[in-house]
Amino acid sequence: MGRPRAKVPTRQYHISGQSVVRIAGRDIYLGPHDSPEAIARYAVLIGIYQANGLALPEGFDAASLDMQAAAMLGQLSPQAVESEQARQPKLVRHVAATYREHAKTRYAENPTEIHRVNGICDDIEKADGDVLATEYGPLRLQAQRQRWVDSGKARVYVNRLTNTVKRIWKYAVSQELVESSCWERLRSVDSLRAGQTTAPETEPVLPANLEHVRKTAEHLSPVVKAMMRVQVATGMRPSEVCRMRPCEIDRSGEVWVYRPKRHKTARKGKIKAVPIIGDAREAITDYMNRDPDAFCFSPRESIAWTRARRTAERVAPLSCGNKPGTNRKARPAKEPGDCYNHGSYRQTIQRAAKAAGVPKWNPYQLRHLAATAIREALGVEAAQAALGHSHAAMSNPDLDPTALETPICDASLLPATI
Repeated sequence: MGRPRAKVPTRQYHISGQSVVRIAGRDIYLGPHDSPEAIARYAVLIGIYQANGLALPEGFDAASLDMQAAAMLGQLSPQAVESEQARQPKLVRHVAATYREHAKTRYAENPTEIHRVNGICDDIEKADGDVLATEYGPLRLQAQRQRWVDSGKARVYVNRLTNTVKRIWKYAVSQELVESSCWERLRSVDSLRAGQTTAPETEPVLPANLEHVRKTAEHLSPVVKAMMRVQVATGMRPSEVCRMRPCEIDRSGEVWVYRPKRHKTARKGKIKAVPIIGDAREAITDYMNRDPDAFCFSPRESIAWTRARRTAERVAPLSCGNKPGTNRKARPAKEPGDCYNHGSYRQTIQRAAKAAGVPKWNPYQLRHLAATAIREALGVEAAQAALGHSHAAMSNPDLDPTALETPICDASLLPATI
């Protein structure tokens, strides 16, 4: 049995005054012994040797170490470094890493999307990270899509992930990492069609049931109740309600107008203006007397109200048992934030729904509730304008009215839902 190959061959002194390394019966001279250049060439050589399975690539030339060693020592100009990097083959993991950095800027205000992009990059790197980016074609993309299907993801979500992969290669084309033909090949992969795949279908989002909303509200703080009233009366998205601030509400005219700086279509240059009238105005009035830059609806206020109610409903006298506040953690792992987000808002409502003994529902269904009422009372165009949809088709889903547990026929019902 032969001696195993050394993972790190020793760098030795040669009588000529140079550093030398013996690999596979071949002496490779690195330059003056112990000089920075020799040490840098040695580091590059060991990296190539280990990456090639403890062997040197066929046709290896020691002169190829000079450029990388000079870059390591900072002896190359930025132009030379870029030229060297351009000569290196681009792998799938390189394309994914480039898009990860791009996503941090593009989705800076959307951590959920950044998390999704990172998950997609993790998946394609795990399966095809060492494949040349130019060789990542339709068959590999379809194989990745099937892995997502096999993991139980829904058809619509799988299509969304697949389209993101196409977008990653589109960005790679814009950065001159790959040719445009690579992206064009991936675009040939059609989306999965309903009934033509084993991927499960998602259930349609129905408007919230009015009776369920009322019962849920009985277990919520006044802060969250006000948020729900505003959302039902305006049809805003949950995230837009959560981020309301006095400085973004124009109260100079008879009708208050909310113009959020951050909203779903802001990156497309669109301006959103929501009239605050009727029940929405009544619900938010008490939350306008604060710092203009502070958020209207504070989780801290909601928690303080909940604790005060528990103290008021306490059966044991204060002289017995724990005194209010003494059993709280001195340094809790998580403190309430400055405002709700769509996740914490949803979680609060679903916990209250469970306490009320009604089926679980989410705040986005309040938007559907408002859209249905406005559409049936005033028409599709009015619903499109109120919800800020770009196309009328978005405000007129193919929904069977008989599927609703509580049909809505009059928009005047909205303020009375809570």
